[in-house]
Amino acid sequence: MDKKDEKVLVELIKNSRIPINQLAKRVGVSREVATYRISQLQKQGIIKEFYTEIDESKLGFERFGCCVQLKGISDTEEKKLINHVAKSKYVTYLGPIIGKWNFAFDIIVKSRKNLEEVLSLLFFQYKDKVKQYVINSMPTERGFFPAKVFGSIFEEKDKISKEINVAKIDLEILKLLRVNSRIEYSELSRKLKLTGNAIKYRIKNLENSGVIELYTIALDYRKINVEFYNLQIRFSEYDFAKLKKFLREHKSVKYFYKHIGNPNWDLDLGLLVRGTKELREFLTDIRERFGESIEINEIFLVPEAIKENILPDIVFE
Repeated sequence: MDKKDEKVLVELIKNSRIPINQLAKRVGVSREVATYRISQLQKQGIIKEFYTEIDESKLGFERFGCCVQLKGISDTEEKKLINHVAKSKYVTYLGPIIGKWNFAFDIIVKSRKNLEEVLSLLFFQYKDKVKQYVINSMPTERGFFPAKVFGSIFEEKDKISKEINVAKIDLEILKLLRVNSRIEYSELSRKLKLTGNAIKYRIKNLENSGVIELYTIALDYRKINVEFYNLQIRFSEYDFAKLKKFLREHKSVKYFYKHIGNPNWDLDLGLLVRGTKELREFLTDIRERFGESIEINEIFLVPEAIKENILPDIVFE
């Protein structure tokens, strides 16, 4: 992979629905070369998915994060449990973990009562193997910087609060876009029996109201020699403004999520580093600047994503 490929990836992280002509112009290659490079990045497994990030709260759903610690379980049983959870129509992102927790996932439900019911069903046949799990609700504040790994300062925009009535046809559009953000208007028109202009109007309305948050890609970071770590941190509230500035500017920080009410940690950090040397550099940096006001509760490696952050089927039923 060369610098041109990195530019292609940055543009697709920012907007994976970008027309190929615009992409080619920004990267400085021909349309044909841009198309070929995307194809090769897919074949190499670097690009895993073209997908659409959708604000589930505008569709009447809530998101919760769950970290799970197991006990007395074999490798085979652990894989079966993780695959069982991944198949749930309520589960979105899921990844195994090397550290205190065995795996983590996000779950999309209608209510907290619904959450309890779903978790009970997910863990029922493995209840003797689950030592503990911790639930986080959506963060009160966040920062997301998915292109930093390639040196880009692109940051996901804040959520839009504008209200919208989402019609059945809108859900059908979203259901197709969520798993293929680059789907052509002509194909959407054919599948939905709606004119291209009508679909464009509805998509633009979904974008402007914040239902559609971002068109982006899922990457296999291992294929570009990058490791993904998660840190769980407790911090002193009075220092958060300075800490937030540090996290936004640091080259290794992919995201931060600030939580309220979690007894174990206040902040989730996602780090993308090229080996343990860069991880240690980050830890040294944050301890030198904020050593008296932060406490690192846990560090763990996330080796892969079994399920990407794509809204599950339940949202569209």
